[in-house]
Amino acid sequence: MKVLFFCLVWPEPSSSAAGVRLDYLIRLFIREGFELHLSSTAEQGSYSALYKDLEGVYRHSIDPNCSETSAKLAQINPDVVVFDRYPTEEQFSWHVMEACPKAIRILDTEDLHGLRRARQLTLEELENGGGPTHLYVAEHEVKPKSVYNAIALREMVSMHRSDLSLVVSDVEFSYAQKYYGIPPDQLLYLPIISSRPVGPFSPLNNDTRTHACFIGNFKHAPNRDAVHFLRYQLWPHINEALCGQGNKDSECHIYGAYMDATMERLNNPSIGFYMKGRVDDVFSTLAAYGVLLAPLRFGAGVKGKILDAISMELPIVTTPIGSEGLSVHLDGVDFPGYVAKTVEEFKHSAVQCLSASALNRWEFPTQKSELNERLDIEYGIRCVDRVKKMLQRKNSIMNPIKIMLEQNSQLAHRHLSKYIQLKNEG
Repeated sequence: MKVLFFCLVWPEPSSSAAGVRLDYLIRLFIREGFELHLSSTAEQGSYSALYKDLEGVYRHSIDPNCSETSAKLAQINPDVVVFDRYPTEEQFSWHVMEACPKAIRILDTEDLHGLRRARQLTLEELENGGGPTHLYVAEHEVKPKSVYNAIALREMVSMHRSDLSLVVSDVEFSYAQKYYGIPPDQLLYLPIISSRPVGPFSPLNNDTRTHACFIGNFKHAPNRDAVHFLRYQLWPHINEALCGQGNKDSECHIYGAYMDATMERLNNPSIGFYMKGRVDDVFSTLAAYGVLLAPLRFGAGVKGKILDAISMELPIVTTPIGSEGLSVHLDGVDFPGYVAKTVEEFKHSAVQCLSASALNRWEFPTQKSELNERLDIEYGIRCVDRVKKMLQRKNSIMNPIKIMLEQNSQLAHRHLSKYIQLKNEG
């Protein structure tokens, strides 16, 4: 059996949780015996995974605005097509329906972009109104006009058109049904599996773990906002409180891929706030710190930085946005950190972690030695079995809404693609 991935960018598991997620899916299908084909319209970057260590992986350059695209897809003739988020589905799904109509079309949402955008729009509206500073956007604050934003409408259409949509949290599974109207048989909950197996680690020396840190890809708007908020609204007060206790050496170190000049300007040694940039090994970096500060004010999905901190037994101070969707990963264990709902709660919790030993306050999920391996096997098998059952039916899921969107919405993408093609050809 063949599976073809359409990727917005070539997988970068060392750069973001989205890259880890895509890498996991690729390796899952290979492990289950699929011949794997990868395609992206993006240029390969310095950190792109090439998968030269894996057999049965083929790479293709496929242009959605080229007359040869359908012929190339017909030649590959995949049994399953995976779109790594809704823009790739918009670009290529009509080609897939035209060239290989029997292929099962799967949309991996990564996180619900429409939900993330709804929370961002709500936050902007709340703060532009001159109200109090918000640490995060609560569910009851999101208004319908924000829920059905332009990104949400596009994502909703892509999910309805697809045979199956993968979501990374139980929260988003419910959200997709409630607000997007996606039938449950077109949804599958497949959590993010951490890139580091959870298992027993050597006891960590509290005396050597100092300072606070944050890590995240800076192409991601929630991360940029979180660091900006940390720099101006939180850390100066945290640092002042620590200095008042006689701890004048506490620092906050910010790591992440694609740190541009705008983010670098947040560097301020006078208050111990340092913009560090990309790291080669996330886990060895996290092992040196006393706490992860993650004031995520909006966003969606499951946060890779939180999973990585948990795997390194690193205490966390975050918001309900940061801890969202983690119940399956914690496996009944209380969240290993503070979930602050106000600015004052966040400051207090951060000071508490940095002024005393916090490493032994919680029962870390890492005590369940095979948790990640079990999640991988349980949910991975569930995903592949679902796909194989769909293949046995030998046809796509049919419902009136799906048929309508395939026939009407896709016409626009087809005509636009043809227009660009003709324009490029002169």
